[in-house]
Amino acid sequence: MNKCELVELLAKRTGFSKVCCLKVLEAAKETIVEVCSKGGQISVKNFGKFVLKERKSCRYFNPQIQRFCTSVAKKVIEFQGFDAFKYALDK
Repeated sequence: MNKCELVELLAKRTGFSKVCCLKVLEAAKETIVEVCSKGGQISVKNFGKFVLKERKSCRYFNPQIQRFCTSVAKKVIEFQGFDAFKYALDK
């Protein structure tokens, strides 16, 4: 499912316009990035939490150039689903 399909589904289920749903989705994304970039985390009950994680640099072999390369260390936002959310998928 892509962003457009998600916005359409949200609009159908909530009764709001697609423009309104798109604004809410964009605002949620911007808020998550803003809070996590400051070192915080966002926790939503019975859903999950968004946390900033740091990935270390690592060495890997690139078969196209036949050499070892090093990836750079970077920060990523990770989603950790809560148990209630995970088990809802099994039902």
